Amino acid sequence: MKQIISVQYLRAAAATGVVVHHALGPPFINNGSAPPTTIGEAGVDLFFVISGFIIYVTTRSREVLPADFVQHRIIRIVPLYWLCTFAYLAMQLAGRKSETISVSALVRSLLFIPTYDPALAQKISAFYFLGWTLMYEMFFYALFAVALTLPRRRQLVSVIAVLVCLSALGAAIPFQGGMSYAYTSPLLLEFAAGCVIGALYAKNALPRTSAGVLPVMVGFAALAATAWNLPEGLYARTLFWGVPAALILLGALCAEETVRRHSSSLLVSLGDASYAIYLSHVLIILAFNVVVQRLKISAGFPVFLALYLIAGGALAIAGGVLVHRFIERPMNAFLKSRRSAPAALNSDAWRTGVGRSDA
Repeated sequence: MKQIISVQYLRAAAATGVVVHHALGPPFINNGSAPPTTIGEAGVDLFFVISGFIIYVTTRSREVLPADFVQHRIIRIVPLYWLCTFAYLAMQLAGRKSETISVSALVRSLLFIPTYDPALAQKISAFYFLGWTLMYEMFFYALFAVALTLPRRRQLVSVIAVLVCLSALGAAIPFQGGMSYAYTSPLLLEFAAGCVIGALYAKNALPRTSAGVLPVMVGFAALAATAWNLPEGLYARTLFWGVPAALILLGALCAEETVRRHSSSLLVSLGDASYAIYLSHVLIILAFNVVVQRLKISAGFPVFLALYLIAGGALAIAGGVLVHRFIERPMNAFLKSRRSAPAALNSDAWRTGVGRSDA
């Protein structure tokens, strides 16, 4: 199946949004205040919806064995995450912050075991804090791997039913444990939405029309409307960020033919590198912050903020592309060459929607 250009664009947009969100942090912290905006943070929710879509679509073309699916997901997700986690650990040690390092938190983070932290908006923490999102991803992958043992006609229904029931359980019981809270979170519904959209796409049930641009615009407008107000609670987040994210993906897929006629190699490349950009950008922004502090730049606050958004953000995105090109891709290729890869995972169908990179 051919590459889905619109999905690549959305992956690029999601990664860029998260970069902008985190690039806003250091200027305000250095200025003694908290960032007043959550702009870009909803990129995580867009990633979750896209993930549900990609996992469903890439397992429809051929029969995929659960063990092969799990192995592929581990190779795709774990190495770069571990590498970035250890890089963050090295930065902490270099900054003489060893007293704040918890070996237990590090191990739990490396093993994707959620830690409950009521002080955080998402309530789930990780040693390398971006890892909290991957804990949701890995749980979804595990659930989907189990579903692959079922007859194909029951797989989607089973996954959706379990995700909905778990979210309902979380609404009924105020869990305060890492795993119990994460695995009953309403954020799981965003993966479910992606799966449903994937099923519609796989059945050619989505209209092919340039009018799909309209729901994309509506979705982004809805996200922009809450850019200065983080939804209180994860159920509100799922409603005000997850639903627009699903609308954006749905509209983009409808407008795929229009998008394809005006494709941008730059945006496709950013989509390919979105995972590397997401994982590495915080490391780059932290290093950039150290350099700026040591240079003792005395520009006024608006200039200081612009410096981070333009220079820091651009550096983080460019650095992520380099990480993808020279670290992630060669590392994944090497690991795949060390395993016996079945045809179902080597096929072009497995890369549907993600182009030259994996899902």
